[in-house]
Amino acid sequence: MGLITIDESRCRRCGCCARACPVGIIALGEGFPITGFPTTVEKIEKGCITCGHCVTACPMAALSHVRMKPEECAPLEPDWRLTPRQLEQLVKGRRSVRNFRPEPLDPDVIATLLDIVRYAPTGMNSQSVSWKVILDEQEVQWLSLAVVEWLRTLDGQEMHGGIRGMLKAWEMGRDPILRKAPGLVIAYGQAEDTMASSSATIALATLDLAALSFGLGACWAGFLHQAALSSPGVATALALPPGHHMCGGMMIGYPEFEYSRIPTRNPARVIWG
Repeated sequence: MGLITIDESRCRRCGCCARACPVGIIALGEGFPITGFPTTVEKIEKGCITCGHCVTACPMAALSHVRMKPEECAPLEPDWRLTPRQLEQLVKGRRSVRNFRPEPLDPDVIATLLDIVRYAPTGMNSQSVSWKVILDEQEVQWLSLAVVEWLRTLDGQEMHGGIRGMLKAWEMGRDPILRKAPGLVIAYGQAEDTMASSSATIALATLDLAALSFGLGACWAGFLHQAALSSPGVATALALPPGHHMCGGMMIGYPEFEYSRIPTRNPARVIWG
């Protein structure tokens, strides 16, 4: 069986599948579009990244991939695109949430959220981002303590005013590391995977926006990520699978309060070619 199969009774020879293929595996048969049907270039078939563009670009559901059939791909709803105004409100209304209600998170909600986020772009469709979800507030606090203990080991040159301020806040009962969040979502990947970090960053940014539709708020766990890269103790505390490392993380929970206005930002710096 070949990489793709064409239902010749459905194919209208539009060529969308070939134009959509990002690695040029699909060719249009001799005499196309009068005769012939799409086929693959056997010599480069191994370059297929199973992105599904060929299957989902076909308006007639005439193309089946050996690893993906049209009937396995859910149809998009006609109004799936946000309007520019809706998108503007979503992006500009998003805030980094650092104040959470002491309300436990439903694992099913987080699972649904991550089921959406897994469609975020990854390098060469590697889909290499893995997740660790912590919904135990005490465990989140334990990781905050691990970061604080690492900060205390820094020498005078590294111990700038901001770090001293965080340590003082911790001693006063506040948590400047993970903000007493009820949940933490960690994206991780294989240590030797050169695309894992960028793919995880894209996935986390997608999660940050997607969380809004569930009434959730999120904030990047930057201090934890920095500590995980710099401190073997913190990295061990994360208990990730061997050969993997943290690529980023998000505190997550229900916001303690809502924001009603959009703050100002610097104008976009653009060079037009």
